[in-house]
Amino acid sequence: MTTAITTMSNMKAILSTLNKLPVPCNSYELNALKTGPKVLVNAFPKAGTNLLLRVVSLLPTLVPRWQEHLTNNTPNLLQEVSAIRKGQYLSGHVHWSPELSNVLNSKNIRSLLIIRDLRDIAVSNFYYITYKSPDHRLHSYFNSLNSDEERLMASIVGVDGKFLEDGIRSKSIGEHARDYAPWFNESTCLVVRFEELIGSGGGGSDDQQLNTVSAITNHLGIELSEEQIAQIASQAFFKNSTTFRKGEIGDWRNHFNEPLYQAFNEVAGEVLVKFGYTD
Repeated sequence: MTTAITTMSNMKAILSTLNKLPVPCNSYELNALKTGPKVLVNAFPKAGTNLLLRVVSLLPTLVPRWQEHLTNNTPNLLQEVSAIRKGQYLSGHVHWSPELSNVLNSKNIRSLLIIRDLRDIAVSNFYYITYKSPDHRLHSYFNSLNSDEERLMASIVGVDGKFLEDGIRSKSIGEHARDYAPWFNESTCLVVRFEELIGSGGGGSDDQQLNTVSAITNHLGIELSEEQIAQIASQAFFKNSTTFRKGEIGDWRNHFNEPLYQAFNEVAGEVLVKFGYTD
């Protein structure tokens, strides 16, 4: 009986893997494989990954079931990106590198990077680690702290490796941001701001949302009518993601006090301005 269950589990895993291969199963997917763009959907963690993926998943000539997720620790990362086929998009939290830039340019792969006010990211990050991600490497440490203020401080300034089980230091939010900053100068990359994509449902502007969806389609070479763009924008914001908390602009103001604000400015004030955010 145990052998049968194990065999069935293995079969399901194999079928799940095969289902994600960029092999067309219908006329829509065949057209995507012939005419669709090759796309890397990149994101600064907690900047709105699922929001951007939602928009991309609604675009014609792209196939959601072919999506895979990458990180900086993905084995053979450059090969995985290089193998993206037409009509396929891979998601990721991936730092810029000259090697990755060369792959994107040589393989005609378009990239999107979603960013967000780093102060809102710091808040979202500590909530996620503390309350929603028991498997996160920082979860035990964050829960050992006495208050959300201390957790937010750790999210901002990082954590010394001596406090963590794996002994590896957690970077400050400023250091994380600097790893993504070179994407701003990458010709293959369109930088998408969370605040301009969220729409009125998250405290933004519907006009900015429409303009941003239009910019995404233009960058990817997908021609859509104004009506199609409006329809995609209307379906962008949803709250059923397991990583969703608030999705609101400027929520950091409800959490930052003077010591937190000073600490943030010390480690990330300069890169915040470079990202285009001010008070």
